[in-house]
Amino acid sequence: MKIWLALLVMLPTVAMAQAPAVDSPDPDKTASPEAIPEFSDTPVPTATTDGGEPPANWIDSSHTAAAESAQALVEWMDDFFGDSNYDLEKAESFLRLEFENEWDQEDGNDFGVRLRGKVQLPKISQRVNLLFSDDDTADGDREERGDQDKISLNVNVRESRRSRLDGTLSWSSGAPKPGIRFRNEGDIREGRSYRYVQRVQWDNDEQFFTLGQLDLYQALENEDVIRWSNRYKWGEETDGVEWRTRLSLFQRFWPDTERPLAMNHFVTVRGETKPKSYVQNYTIGTLWRRQVYRDFLFFEVEPTLNYRQPEYEEDREVAWQIMLRLEIHLARDFSKKKRD
Repeated sequence: MKIWLALLVMLPTVAMAQAPAVDSPDPDKTASPEAIPEFSDTPVPTATTDGGEPPANWIDSSHTAAAESAQALVEWMDDFFGDSNYDLEKAESFLRLEFENEWDQEDGNDFGVRLRGKVQLPKISQRVNLLFSDDDTADGDREERGDQDKISLNVNVRESRRSRLDGTLSWSSGAPKPGIRFRNEGDIREGRSYRYVQRVQWDNDEQFFTLGQLDLYQALENEDVIRWSNRYKWGEETDGVEWRTRLSLFQRFWPDTERPLAMNHFVTVRGETKPKSYVQNYTIGTLWRRQVYRDFLFFEVEPTLNYRQPEYEEDREVAWQIMLRLEIHLARDFSKKKRD
């Protein structure tokens, strides 16, 4: 029953992806000023003496430049920090090899190596990619990485200016794991944007499950970006709805230098709804990330303070963590990417 209910919920999402892209309005049929929404990017037409289009002025140019600059800053942050949703839709093949050492106040040291990335398969199709992910840990955002398949095929079914629909196929426990992924993103107003991702998948071990994530971005004038990220996972084998909300402040320093420094200050709350609804962990932390020695080498330091309760019956405790990470990023022309 849960499967059919969730599929019914997803039908409007799939229908949105199948809808044809909307063409730009005909200049001769531009709506009246009263019909234009408050935050529309469409310039309000003005009266002209010759009946032609109103000329563009410095206000229009400034607005467009500011919007493009804000979007470029958001994309730079997603790219620099290696956001998994942003990485999936990159136009080139890339691999990230990460060496991690985590110290936990309760569990001690834990060292691990993981590989993630995307390889294009042009001989099969320009729309087909091979995805790599090796994520078995389950703390912090690494819990979200654990929801990714180790190796899977990704097929771009349909893509428009704002939306994209992908089919996925991976293999686990001797059985295929088919799924779909839908993404919609765009501007809300100048400097403010959103990205929504919904994934539905079948797994022999986890049965049916769905993942949803909504990210809201606000670019600031001082090279900073605020992101409010909300995520949930629900399925037949989950503990009810497993949810997470995270508020982050991304900062970029020395953007005009060869290797700028970026920081992410964040507060995270994570919980579940079954068998009892409660908050598993409150986290506050900071992540420093910078390229070192070469453009393809990244070093991270991430100290966090946790106030966690792994199980409902257990007592809540305070615990420190610190993560050290060295990343080797292999991509086409990575050193030539824009930094503004």
